[in-house]
Amino acid sequence: GYSRLTLRDTRSRWGSCTADGGLMYSWRLILAPPAVLRYVAAHEVAHLQEMNHSAAFWAVVERLYGQYEPPRSWLRENGAGLHRYRFGE
Repeated sequence: GYSRLTLRDTRSRWGSCTADGGLMYSWRLILAPPAVLRYVAAHEVAHLQEMNHSAAFWAVVERLYGQYEPPRSWLRENGAGLHRYRFGE
């Protein structure tokens, strides 16, 4: 399982997982389609088992999420646009 869950406004990554089970997600994922948010959640949870991007890792992502290529592609193509929203600046 995970040890903590943190939301941040990160520019360089949508999520991360630390060796001690800390999960972090960009709050901006709420601006993406729900499938994209679920994919990133599955991606980081998969790192709790596989701390790499090996074939075994992607097999875990697929087991947790299903066909992950569509939301992964959406994020590559549209993710930068999620950062155009500025609040309180």
